[in-house]
Amino acid sequence: MGIIAKLLGKPPYSNWPASYDSYRADMAKAAGLGVARIRCHRNTWAYLLENVPKDSETTITGHERGQGSAFRPPAQDEVTAEEDAMVTVPLSGTTLAAVLSWCRNIQTDTLRGPWTELDRSIGRRVGAAISQALDNVVPSNGADGPTTVIYLDDRVTAKDTTP
Repeated sequence: MGIIAKLLGKPPYSNWPASYDSYRADMAKAAGLGVARIRCHRNTWAYLLENVPKDSETTITGHERGQGSAFRPPAQDEVTAEEDAMVTVPLSGTTLAAVLSWCRNIQTDTLRGPWTELDRSIGRRVGAAISQALDNVVPSNGADGPTTVIYLDDRVTAKDTTP
């Protein structure tokens, strides 16, 4: 995010993706992860399951890949349910890259495209959250390190309303 956007208080996802080069770098970094954990509301995860195609290139561009799918969500028993309807979902690096690819690919506004402004807004928010988390990833060079956790849903802090 640029300095002007920060000064104006714009959210970091308002102009995501910033450039094709930054997107390509994020894709490579995501694909290189062993595992990342997505933490979000269960409805956000259900939305991604329903909308991220199993083969994003075929579904979005119409070109056949023939190699199988990159988006391979974990089994339901691997998804950890938490309080307040939040879930933590382990994703492989290639699956995370597939989600990031879908988030970018739906941003093009075409008359024939199946994606609504709501879909594009969710894609921008999810894509920006993934990109932001990837900015903090440092290669461990084979050593065990902490697993990257990506928070997709912001938590709202309520002000004290007692008189």
